[in-house]
Amino acid sequence: MMRLDDREWKCFNFVDVFDIQKGFYNKKPETSETERIPFLGATANNNGVTGWCSLKAIDNASRTGDDKNEPMSRKMFSGGCIAVTNNGSVGHAYYWPHEFTCSHDINPLFLKDKELNKYLAMFLIGAIEKQAVCFEYARKWRPARMVKSRIMLPVTDAGELDYEFMEDYIRELMAEKKKQYRGYAKQRIEELCAVSCGQQVDWKSMIDSHEWEPFQIDTIFNILPGKRLVAADSTPGDRPFIGALDNSNGVARFVSDKNESLDKNVLGVNYNGNGMVIGFYHPYECIFSDDVKRFHLKDREDDPFVLLFMKTAILMQKQKFGYLYKFNADRMAHTSIMLPVTDAGQPDYDFMESFGRKMMSNKYNQYLAFLAMSDTIKA
Repeated sequence: MMRLDDREWKCFNFVDVFDIQKGFYNKKPETSETERIPFLGATANNNGVTGWCSLKAIDNASRTGDDKNEPMSRKMFSGGCIAVTNNGSVGHAYYWPHEFTCSHDINPLFLKDKELNKYLAMFLIGAIEKQAVCFEYARKWRPARMVKSRIMLPVTDAGELDYEFMEDYIRELMAEKKKQYRGYAKQRIEELCAVSCGQQVDWKSMIDSHEWEPFQIDTIFNILPGKRLVAADSTPGDRPFIGALDNSNGVARFVSDKNESLDKNVLGVNYNGNGMVIGFYHPYECIFSDDVKRFHLKDREDDPFVLLFMKTAILMQKQKFGYLYKFNADRMAHTSIMLPVTDAGQPDYDFMESFGRKMMSNKYNQYLAFLAMSDTIKA
């Protein structure tokens, strides 16, 4: 395995490595549910994407003044660059192979003397993000500061940028990670014991072949509370603290605190906040906000696949609730969800578990097929 510590490294000025360009918009162009031109903004998520735009919206936003007939220059970047946030989530960097547009909170970086590919970009992103500690919201990494920044990179014996090493290092690292994942995926398929490799499952037939009946949530689950813990009173640590979020599997932060909400192998369901009615399965030990309820099955040992099935069944009720009609403890307990049933009319937990196992096994097979396909595609 190639090593980073057996190479010579040298400090370079950003302007000697990159052509530093400026983002465009103070105000995001009109976004669209159907168009697929990415708009990048100051975020730490989604590879920098904060919305999707049409060419028409980009052209309209590119014009200045009141004269809509005046000449305009389409504000797009061609891709093949690294987009770096200079505000908000300062210092996050993303590789973009395709054309995009962006806010003025993004600095697109193009290599000066070499075409950028994903392997080289991933190495450079690691080096760029090391500089993020020097900047924050009150000290933005705007182009005026970036042109004065420096970056440590490996060099050849002649003291030149060693792009070949950077690219080969990431290629080797990714090849090793793919090898590890293939072994993991194959092991998981064997553990799931559901479908053989490559076999497809007709999900609709599985669902349609069963009878379904409504069940009140409190007849299916023991519902337990979380406990309020404000950030100022918590201590950083390794234990997930679960809040009423709609992302990150509900993990709001990591703490060392412990209280009576400590739990594991549990479904956490939000009854407040942006993630209202959304649930996340937590196999690990964690503690819960008072905006999240803990769900444990009454009549069956908690099983990951059953709890994940239940998560989706509960989520189907989300449209009933909102800011003025919260999913509070009483409404939560008395809300009905639709579940598959046995011939005796009871929740068919065996079917739910089998369905989840088959779906997960099928996904692992899809991932393995994707890896096999990606190996045949030249970067």
